[in-house]
Amino acid sequence: MSDIGKVIELISRGTENFISVYYRALDGHRENIPLLFEPNAPIVYNGNPLVGGEAYAELYSRMPPTAHDVTGYDCHPLAVAGADGRLSIALSTSGKVRFGSDRGKGLCGFSETFILRPQPDGKFRVGSCGYRLVYKSEDDLEP
Repeated sequence: MSDIGKVIELISRGTENFISVYYRALDGHRENIPLLFEPNAPIVYNGNPLVGGEAYAELYSRMPPTAHDVTGYDCHPLAVAGADGRLSIALSTSGKVRFGSDRGKGLCGFSETFILRPQPDGKFRVGSCGYRLVYKSEDDLEP
């Protein structure tokens, strides 16, 4: 396997872990949301701009319970100037999200795009993200 192949394989495994931790925070451990973001990360939630994980957590605290089902993702390494040779990650996720606890209601599609940046502690945090609800009829979203 080439060096770039090894990098992509490593990034894919790390990204799967991030996806699990991130959506678990959104769906049930919202107090952990700020820990996943850089302090001044620009965020756009369905067209509404926010700054930082604290603001994102505050937004989610006003929402009904959510249940995200990520059905697909794609990630790519990014070489960023000033990152001391460390790679950032471009990540796109998509899937279904349910708002509230009524089964069969409040279901729609979503798409989210992230730039994950390496931190001095070796972890990645969200450097920026955009979340968009994709409205479809309920029939289109049922399994």
